[in-house]
Amino acid sequence: MIYSNQLNKEIYRPKEVSDMIGMSLRNFQKHMSENKIDTYSLESGHRRITKDALIEYLRGLDLLVEVDDRIDVVYTRVSTYSQKERGDLDRQMQYINNEVVSKNPKNLQYFSDVASGLNDNRESLNKLLGLVMENKVDRIFVLYKDRLTRFGFNYLKMICDKHGTDIVILSSEPNDKMVEKLGE
Repeated sequence: MIYSNQLNKEIYRPKEVSDMIGMSLRNFQKHMSENKIDTYSLESGHRRITKDALIEYLRGLDLLVEVDDRIDVVYTRVSTYSQKERGDLDRQMQYINNEVVSKNPKNLQYFSDVASGLNDNRESLNKLLGLVMENKVDRIFVLYKDRLTRFGFNYLKMICDKHGTDIVILSSEPNDKMVEKLGE
């Protein structure tokens, strides 16, 4: 069995693959000539296998064990320190925690900022986006979309979609009403 998180190269040589699956190079070359695995040729005539083609091939042989070690993230934000001091950030976190439990979170991590939603240089958001672009985040849980940003949400969503990260918005109510509700 080959674990998906062990496949850390983008291009493989036929000998690497044959060793990986415990098959002789000659038999593996036969698989390649029978088009059982997609390959491409270099100018020199040597063949190579992309990671995606290898994954598809291993799945077909039932040799691939999918390992998803990506994390789920709770992201909270308030605009001012006075909002944080009166407990708005904690209430957001508590509300999200209560909702996330039913969604089977895995490796849950927390990120929060005290900054304007228009500020595009927030420390925790930047760290979170870095993890997203490294394909390490499965889901981001936020109370409402303006917690991530007040402008440009669609750009963030496009980046997340490209890297297989879902943004889970737990409420569609405007933030002032939700904060009042949470405070009750």
